[in-house]
Amino acid sequence: MGQLFRFEFAKLLHKKIVMAALAAYAAVMIVLLVNQSAAGLEVKTADGQTYHGREAVEYEKAVADRYRGKLDAEKVNDILRSAAASGNPEELSYRGDWMTKSISAMFVWESWDKIKPVDDADIEEAYPQTKEKPFQIGYTRGWETAMVCIESMLLIAGFLIVITVAPVFSEEYSSGMDALILTGKRGKSTCIYAKILASISFSVLLALFTIVLPAAAMVVQYGTKGWDAAIQVAVHGLFWTVPYTVGCMQALALITVFAFIGCILLTCMTLLLSALSRNSFTAVLAALFLYVLPIVLIDKLDILLLNQLLSIMPSGDFNVALVLGMKDMSIGTLDIPMSYLNITLAVLMGIGAWNGSRKIFGGHQVT
Repeated sequence: MGQLFRFEFAKLLHKKIVMAALAAYAAVMIVLLVNQSAAGLEVKTADGQTYHGREAVEYEKAVADRYRGKLDAEKVNDILRSAAASGNPEELSYRGDWMTKSISAMFVWESWDKIKPVDDADIEEAYPQTKEKPFQIGYTRGWETAMVCIESMLLIAGFLIVITVAPVFSEEYSSGMDALILTGKRGKSTCIYAKILASISFSVLLALFTIVLPAAAMVVQYGTKGWDAAIQVAVHGLFWTVPYTVGCMQALALITVFAFIGCILLTCMTLLLSALSRNSFTAVLAALFLYVLPIVLIDKLDILLLNQLLSIMPSGDFNVALVLGMKDMSIGTLDIPMSYLNITLAVLMGIGAWNGSRKIFGGHQVT
């Protein structure tokens, strides 16, 4: 089994199109990380000073430390007053320190001319999550930067998984190798399982690379401060739709878990389509259609059941707030969280790919 697994895994990577796609994927990630690096950071202060690079990071950390702790009206009003007193609060909204930008994104809804002092009731009205558990605020730039990069790259990784895995069985049909494989001693069992395990391993390793590189870059450049701060108190709006408070470290853990679920789910779906298709082109098109359709349709139609079903597809796992923020599915008297249904779907699809691929590919009529 081990030798067959290594052979099938190497076979996945030895295609020029896959190697080119992997190189392009790594290049895009590196460019994205360089563009978001601390070296290019520029931060303006309320008194007109400008910090760059590491100095900017240290300044932002100092500001965040000043307000660190429970988000309340006093802190919000103090941050907004300081920005307004600068005479140019609009500039600080997009070029100021991370805390000012985060609070501005949360509480300046129209323009700075129309802002009013907020109270704790306003915070609860704007963010109902705080009724159950108050938001903690802190320095979240590094965490957000890493998570935005990870989720963006995961969506691209889905395409890479499809073009890599779709030919696993379908290519054997079109090349005529299916007859040779299936007449072999272990062709209808071990060989098929090796193909499945190699495909899943490729997807898991791709997910691991997509998560570890941005996370490591974040730790090196920004440190781990703000790990307990609520990710909803954020510039990028990550997890805003999730109905409970989520800390930065918890958010990264959720993204990691659902990234693996999404990659495995997409791989299993693609394997089944590959076993059903008689050529790679058809398998790739069918898998791409199933992958892209939820991305295009989610929240476009005001049909709750449709959006619930679309959210548990692989693209929903790659933007985990879609799954966690979706309304529970009601079945009779039960309200089932969509995350539970998503995990259930992944398990069922894994079983389906393991057994179905063997039966479809191993049981077809060889000519």
